[in-house]
Amino acid sequence: MTLLTLTTRYRFYMPKKIMDRIVFLDYMRIFAFIAVLVGHRMFPDLYYASIDESLHISLRYVLSALVPLAWSGAAGVIVFFITSGYVITHVLQSERTTEFLIKRFFRIYPLFIFAVICEGVANKLADGTPFPPVWQWIPHFLLLGDLVGIPTSLSGVEWTLRIEVAFYVLMAIFKSSGLMRHQQYLPTVFAILAAILYCSPPFPNSPGLTLGYTTLYAPFLFLGSCVYLLEMGNANKNVCIAVMIAIILAFWMMTTKIQPVFNNNNHSMYAFIMFFAAWLVRGKIQDGPLIRLASNLTYSVYLFHNWAWPYLMDLLSWVGLAVIPLKMQVTIVLLLLCYGLHKTVEEYGLLAGRSAIKHYRSFKLRATNKQSVSTVV
Repeated sequence: MTLLTLTTRYRFYMPKKIMDRIVFLDYMRIFAFIAVLVGHRMFPDLYYASIDESLHISLRYVLSALVPLAWSGAAGVIVFFITSGYVITHVLQSERTTEFLIKRFFRIYPLFIFAVICEGVANKLADGTPFPPVWQWIPHFLLLGDLVGIPTSLSGVEWTLRIEVAFYVLMAIFKSSGLMRHQQYLPTVFAILAAILYCSPPFPNSPGLTLGYTTLYAPFLFLGSCVYLLEMGNANKNVCIAVMIAIILAFWMMTTKIQPVFNNNNHSMYAFIMFFAAWLVRGKIQDGPLIRLASNLTYSVYLFHNWAWPYLMDLLSWVGLAVIPLKMQVTIVLLLLCYGLHKTVEEYGLLAGRSAIKHYRSFKLRATNKQSVSTVV
C-alpha cells in the first residue's frame, strides 16, 4: 500500500513538509531540557542574579522573565508533554501498532535501564545505599512503578516517563481499535479521559510518590495531540480548541487542590505561550546540525542530569580547575557524557529496534505467505 493510498484511506493528506522532520519540535525539546536542567541545578543562581542590584536593571528584567520558565523545571515538563502528544499522533498516522510499540520500547527502555543501573551502582559505591528488592526490579524497569507504589529513580525525573509510556499504550490501543481512522472523535475521547482523571482521586497517591502528577500532567499529552489534529484538519477545529482550553483551565483549578505549591508561579502560562508561539511560526523555523545534535541529546541529558550532577560536582571539585566556574565545568562534562551515551547506548538501542522491526516484518510476511499457500491448497 502506497503512502498516498494510506492517507486517502484515513481521510487526510499530509503535505511533504509535515511528513519530513518537524523542526519546531526540536526547538521545543531543547527548550524543555534546558528549562529542566536550569530548574533542577541552576535555579538559585538565576533567581539571585535576577534580584542582584549590582546588575543593570535591563539584565535583571530579562533574568526575572526567565525565572518562571526555569522554576522547578515545570515549564519544560509541560512543553515536553505537549510536544510528545503532538509527535506521537503524527507518527501513528503511518506506523502500524506493533511497529509503533517496538520503536517506542527501544527508544525509551535501553538508555533508561542503563541510567537506573548506573545510578544504583553510584549510590551504592558512594553512600552504601542498598539496591531495591528484587520484586521491584521488573515493574521499575518497565516504568510501571505507579501501579505498585514504587518510588521513582533518577532523582525523581522518572515520573514523566511513567506517564509517557502509559500514553504510548493508550494511543496504541486507539490505533489497533480503529479509532485512528476516525480521528474526528479523538478530541472528545481525550476530553472524557481528562474529565475522568480530574474527577477521580489524585493518581498516584502512594507514599514516596508526588501526589497526583499523572492527574495533573497527563492531559497535556492530549492537548498536544489536539494541536496536531487541529493543524492537519483531522478533527473539528472548534472542538479541538475547546478541549485545549478546558485542559488548561482544569490544570489551573486542579493545581490549587493537588499541588498548591504551584499556585503562585505562572510557569504553565509561559509554557503554553512558548509552545504555541513556536507552532504558529513553525514554517519559518530553520533546521541545522547543531539543532539536531542538541535535540538528540535531550533524552540522555534528562535521564542523567539530576542524579549525576552531585557526583560530577565532587569529581570536578577534586580536580580543582579554577579557571572555569564549577557549574560550567559540570555542564560541559555532563553534555560530553550524554553525547557518548547517545552515540553508544541510545543509538545501539535504536539499531536493535530497527532490527526487531525487520524480523517482525519477515515473520509477518512468512505467516502471510504460509496462509496464502494454505488457502490455495
